[in-house]
Amino acid sequence: MSAFRTCRPLLVDATQAAEPSTIATDLGFVNVQRGEWIVRGEDGETYVVDDAFFQRTFVPIQKYPWEQTEESRSYGC
Repeated sequence: MSAFRTCRPLLVDATQAAEPSTIATDLGFVNVQRGEWIVRGEDGETYVVDDAFFQRTFVPIQKYPWEQTEESRSYGC
């Protein structure tokens, strides 16, 4: 088995779930628990990751004061 690293940064949109819910993904419906992250990739794919994995994998993008954002916790890498 070999280890691989991505060649380019992957930009994603991520939202941390405030309450349990069910979302639609490419693989069907997935239950989301409070504290897990709903991640939407560059091609519109949606998946769920736990908080520990999210924190060690993704870093926030620098936001500038002139950029308008609805969500104050917009993360990506």
